[in-house]
Amino acid sequence: MELLRKIHAKAKQDGYLTFDEYMEMCLYYPGLGYYNNQSISLNPKNADFITGPEVSFLYTESMIQFYLRCKAHKKLDNIIEFGAGSGELCYNFLKNISDKDFPKKYYILEKSKYLIEQQKIKIARLPKKYSDVVEWIDKIENIDNVFLIANEVLDALPAKLFLKKENKFYEKVVKIKNNELFFSTIDCDDLSKDKILNIEKRIGLEIPNNYSFEINFMYEKFFSDIFSNIENFVFIIIDYGYSEKEFYHADRNSGTIQYYKKNTKIISPLTQQGTFDISISVDFSSVKRIAERHTIKLLTYTTQTQFLLNMGILENSYKVKNEFERNNILKNLLFPTDMGENFKIMIFCDDMHSNFELQSKDYRHKL
Repeated sequence: MELLRKIHAKAKQDGYLTFDEYMEMCLYYPGLGYYNNQSISLNPKNADFITGPEVSFLYTESMIQFYLRCKAHKKLDNIIEFGAGSGELCYNFLKNISDKDFPKKYYILEKSKYLIEQQKIKIARLPKKYSDVVEWIDKIENIDNVFLIANEVLDALPAKLFLKKENKFYEKVVKIKNNELFFSTIDCDDLSKDKILNIEKRIGLEIPNNYSFEINFMYEKFFSDIFSNIENFVFIIIDYGYSEKEFYHADRNSGTIQYYKKNTKIISPLTQQGTFDISISVDFSSVKRIAERHTIKLLTYTTQTQFLLNMGILENSYKVKNEFERNNILKNLLFPTDMGENFKIMIFCDDMHSNFELQSKDYRHKL
């Protein structure tokens, strides 16, 4: 109720909340937002969401294999993980990597104070010589030679919502009347109009009427901060999303936004704030354009299935002795109807030796 009161107060003060403001408060408000309070479950048995590292240690072993391949071509001393969630990836990474390949530092850049507390509890279970390399930071400064990981981070960046009706574009906002929140619209500002017109030009289609969609204005700052402050890096992004043409397909007329509570979709996001997750699929074409403006190389864009197969997950899977458990893990991580095709892998580097290649099927041409 306290978070709802704060949302009401802001809506009354400003007249409305843009959806990115509303999403920011619902997910990240200190002590009250979804990622900042104990309503988020980190137990895989009843979690609101399950990421690859929680499915199995085999996922993290595949990440280690990729890290080692990169290290063979590029000096990489440090790791930065954005939004480390339960800390499972960091824990298994440091537990399973060989001493000779051990990073000097494993930095975690985490926005949630509550999740930092949970991560510290998990990392403390490692031998001290391993846990001592982990350091929590709130910004990137003077860290080079880095292997960067963003696993299901971009989908949680707050975005703006838009609607086209009667041949006009509007921004969707949250207003309050008689102490009740409701969705409404306001006229688009010039920046938003320009972005929408450019999207239409690139996809070669006019967005139809009665069409809701999202644009994430936060990608620019997120990636610019990284690309401008780190030298000598490889950056792997794992998330669900689409190319621009797929993202704004005419049939996707309700957008990609999803609300989840206890792994179940909820319909109304205007009640029980702070108790449910909000996610928006990634527009990978937009991410690629930002990288190009910073002259950062896109090494590959592929599916999670292709990436994990290339990193030897089938061969490693026999470390799981129980056949039923092993097959279930592989199904969750690799099958098209599960995470395999829905999750994409995007890998950037600022300078990679020309003979470094991934054998995965590549989909960069779709971007």
